[in-house]
Amino acid sequence: MTGGLLVVDANVAAKWYLKEEGHERASEIMEAGLRGETRLIAPILIAAEIGNVLWQRTRRGEMVDDEVREAWAAFEVAPVDLFDIKSLMPLALDISLETGCAVYDALYVALAEAEDAKLITADRRLARRLEGTPFGSLVETL
Repeated sequence: MTGGLLVVDANVAAKWYLKEEGHERASEIMEAGLRGETRLIAPILIAAEIGNVLWQRTRRGEMVDDEVREAWAAFEVAPVDLFDIKSLMPLALDISLETGCAVYDALYVALAEAEDAKLITADRRLARRLEGTPFGSLVETL
């Protein structure tokens, strides 16, 4: 999925820097953002989530410190517009209460709803949880 307005979650953005399943598709989405074919957006929360994913990789011995710093530097200039979460919180809480998904995940869904965008995620569990809800149509899996 490229074109239009996409909310990318941390699961997708992490794949820009990690050579794992979904890396190629995630990279295509980022490239579309770089070319201006797609506008990529995310709640500011994504920064902390990406940092945590990278840190976890060092704890498991999958990355060294310099690789983490390099990936972080690349993320800082990635073509993603970041949105403050304060205004998204009321809707995110409603989404969490209605669907049972974590507030962290609901912030991405709330941004997609607020900006009339699609959420692209590699989190199949989140997509399943939202199936059959008013928010299910907002989500597409990587």
